[in-house]
Amino acid sequence: SKVRDAWPQLIVEHVDSVGVSEEPQIGDTLQVNAYIALHELTPEDVSVEVAYGRAQDGDELEDIALVELTETEDLGNGRHLFTGSILINRSGSFGYTVRVFPKHPSLASKAELGLIANA
Repeated sequence: SKVRDAWPQLIVEHVDSVGVSEEPQIGDTLQVNAYIALHELTPEDVSVEVAYGRAQDGDELEDIALVELTETEDLGNGRHLFTGSILINRSGSFGYTVRVFPKHPSLASKAELGLIANA
């Protein structure tokens, strides 16, 4: 398939966040920006989400919540900016990771294709 063939080239190039100081407070909103090189794929081919939660030792996340990111800018050369907002609703250390999945209506679950790109 097109997605399977092109997937090895997909790169999460950069992830940053805007709107929170060094010490995030409960109720703060964090905007997450993910710069992703899709190359042959289009934003319609992928689902981009941020998984966030309490950061544990060893960078494991607990109490994970998911927010879908939407494509907000075509940066050219197959690169796209995806953004979304997450609400910090608990105290303590906070972490997040961006994941990219193939978006395919006939698949029962995201992991079924076995293709996931993590930031």
